[in-house]
Amino acid sequence: MIDMHTHIVPADFPVYPGREKTHGWPCMHCGEGHHHTVMIGNKPFREVSDNAWDINRRLEEMAAEGVERQVLSPMPELLSYWFNLDDALAFGRYINGTIAEMVAVAPQSFYGLGMVPLQDPERAAREVRNLKHEYGLVGVEVGSNINGIAMGDRCFDPFFAALQEEDMCLFVHALHPTKERLYGPPLIEALVGFPNENGLGIAAFIANGVLERFPRLRIAFSHGGGSFPMILPRLQHGWEISASLREAIPRSPQEVARQFWYDTLVYSDPALAYLIEVYGKSQLMVGTDYPFVIRESHPGRRLAGLGLSAADRDALLVGNCRRFLGL
Repeated sequence: MIDMHTHIVPADFPVYPGREKTHGWPCMHCGEGHHHTVMIGNKPFREVSDNAWDINRRLEEMAAEGVERQVLSPMPELLSYWFNLDDALAFGRYINGTIAEMVAVAPQSFYGLGMVPLQDPERAAREVRNLKHEYGLVGVEVGSNINGIAMGDRCFDPFFAALQEEDMCLFVHALHPTKERLYGPPLIEALVGFPNENGLGIAAFIANGVLERFPRLRIAFSHGGGSFPMILPRLQHGWEISASLREAIPRSPQEVARQFWYDTLVYSDPALAYLIEVYGKSQLMVGTDYPFVIRESHPGRRLAGLGLSAADRDALLVGNCRRFLGL
């Protein structure tokens, strides 16, 4: 089994290299035992365990759950689009180097996705090439919005062009909603806001014709595409009855949606069965959100209860992810 949705946090963060510390530069507060606290803006953000960076602990937990390989990507809150460009480059290279080192130690167990400074799409395009040729990573993780701009916007075309040219995959992970928080307690923002961010993000990729301009791109979305599976029938119906929408979006939204990949992280057998109905068996990959508390443990058990054929189950466990990664 390949778990395509896992994250890393380094054991420590680099000292800020400039004079005036950029807003949000993280640091690590070392706690007792295996637990540290990520501090962002001098405030506790998240408690993390050493399985976020300790390779041996990670491999032990993978073996216990039948996971043969993980796709490593940065904790999304480290993507740093809110930094100035120089700081984002320095911090991103540190995180990319951390992931590359983990892959180098256990290449039979890990694939790596890096991060790039999308606040400058041209520079991000150059960093894509570095990720492949300098760090040996297979793709890029990005947020669903870049400082409020939907990831599917045409301003990111230089970045998309570089990904296609280098044959690297793209994993779009939900970030904090772009508007003021309206949901209630902070955790509700992640539980409810993130899936809605994903739904909006996928719609932006379709509406802006990203795959029409870059047909060889391989794009995956976290959390089963969030709210999008429920939105898609409404979007499809609107497209079918609206000539203006068909003019703006030449291809059926349903057809385009089935060209993306999605993880299986929906926490429910009926929800996962619905994903298969909406997206097709060929576009789903196991994802858990390891090593965070929200993660789904023993993901293979949920697939076992869906009555899939052996070939379809193997595709969801391994084959679909290998196609997405370009292996």
